[in-house]
Amino acid sequence: MKKSKKISIAIFGVILISALALGISFLTSDNSNDTKQDNYSKSAEQKTMLQYTSLNLTFDKPEKEEFECEITGNEEKYIAVDAYNEGDHYWLTVDSKKPTDKEKPIIKIFKETDGKKDVVKEYQISVEPVYRIEIDDVRLNKGVETEITLKNPYEKDYLLKYNKSILKIDQILYDGDLEYHAVTGKRKGKTKVKAYIEGTGEFIGSFTVTVGDYDAEIKEEYQNCKISFNRHIESLMLQGGYLDLSQAISNYHANSVYTAEIENPEIAGSKSFPFEGNYTNSNLAFDRIFSKNTGETKLTVFEQRGKKKVEIGKINLTVRQAKDSEVYASYRELDNDGIFYENFMTVGDSYDLKNAVVERYLNFGDEKYNFDDDEYVFTAKSSRPDIISVDKNGVCTCHSFYYADDKGGAPEISYKITFKDGSSAEGGGQFDIVDEDYF
Repeated sequence: MKKSKKISIAIFGVILISALALGISFLTSDNSNDTKQDNYSKSAEQKTMLQYTSLNLTFDKPEKEEFECEITGNEEKYIAVDAYNEGDHYWLTVDSKKPTDKEKPIIKIFKETDGKKDVVKEYQISVEPVYRIEIDDVRLNKGVETEITLKNPYEKDYLLKYNKSILKIDQILYDGDLEYHAVTGKRKGKTKVKAYIEGTGEFIGSFTVTVGDYDAEIKEEYQNCKISFNRHIESLMLQGGYLDLSQAISNYHANSVYTAEIENPEIAGSKSFPFEGNYTNSNLAFDRIFSKNTGETKLTVFEQRGKKKVEIGKINLTVRQAKDSEVYASYRELDNDGIFYENFMTVGDSYDLKNAVVERYLNFGDEKYNFDDDEYVFTAKSSRPDIISVDKNGVCTCHSFYYADDKGGAPEISYKITFKDGSSAEGGGQFDIVDEDYF
């Protein structure tokens, strides 16, 4: 299932029950005398969508008003519409079923007063047919898993058909309009993989997978490689601070170890890490090359299969100086929720924001990497100092509650770090202001 796009399906039952309780305002008005013709409407907002996708047209409305929905030009079910009133929203979603031609459905949302329909929104929907996608061919060695990415803008998964004695394909995840799959070679051979939209029979495209015994080599784009260094953070924690040989080598083999000899060990070091696929353990290990200083050096890369060790290529490695703001960004990336997540304050409370930012995003690691006080300047401000103020030392103090009807808006706290090297970083958020009884 494509979870990111199918949430509406999973909660359909709940929505239906809620809609019945609130009063669904949905009518289908397909005139049986309609003929297939170009029924372009100048008054309707034109919307185009792809077949097997959905469109969210929800909008705000006065809470006490009830709207209704009417569809014309949809006698052959080009679209399906789900529409209902809920508080100050009118929920309207459109699912596309088949491509439109000259006939294009029109959705009218109206309120009825004394038998008269007052149209508040009008949409005309065009549905475009599915299209073929380009998929690169794949080659890999037996027992090895590789990842492929398929473009999928539809709200249905792809069904992949192929020779299952030669390879296996497992789903990894879906992200937006992309599908990620793990392909594992089971035995030498070649098979065509055909992709269809699941449940429709619509053919989308194909690619060929060849399982063989190919020589491992350095990918062309990694033969000259750059990584970063900053003395304020361990390089294996710095974004861009290391090179993983598993990314640089193509056609690697199962049950193998890949290492690098570093010409200048003052510039870079290495550490071996086991490598496992999403579904297949190929018993692999790869060196991870990390920065130790700025400069240039050469790497000689080796493959060891059993007792046999062979050179597979060289990499020219350049280590650049990373800005201090990149240290902040690397530590911030590790803190998914952030400082302000479920950070509660009540009237009279104070919070040392500067200390929190410094400890989590500047001096999080070993003390030998810490910033000196004169290497950065921290400033912070509040959009509502009458509710939460921030002093020159970065300490926030809560003075009063915030209410949703407050015309001034909720207090936003923002901060900026300006580093001695000229770079800067910014952040911010909102505290949760609660009553003492909350605790």
